[in-house]
Amino acid sequence: MKFRLDYDPRRNRILIDIRDFWTVETVHAFAAAAGAKAQEVRGLRGDYDVLIDSRDFPVQANDVADLLPSIAEAGLTLTSGRAASVVGSHLNKLQAERTQTHPRMRIFMTMEEAEAWLAEHGR
Repeated sequence: MKFRLDYDPRRNRILIDIRDFWTVETVHAFAAAAGAKAQEVRGLRGDYDVLIDSRDFPVQANDVADLLPSIAEAGLTLTSGRAASVVGSHLNKLQAERTQTHPRMRIFMTMEEAEAWLAEHGR
């Protein structure tokens, strides 16, 4: 399993777990699954947050890394909420911050920091 998507209705949050090395084909499969999950949750509430656990997602090849921001951009157009991603290393953080520039998305080194940031802007 290279990715998993769940919805936590109590927190109104899509939980995403991504891991391992990806190919362009994996990115396309993830984009389709993430889009479907976002549309499903948007049907319930349009203000959901997203928490991405990417601590087991190593630095990716440039062709993969360069495709990921468009998925985040598309997903964030479907919600007024925020997205937090938790990475496993400083190098991952640098790559994520280079590619993920949406103003409602932040990159964190710990789950606690991400949870606190989402909670302070919670609804």
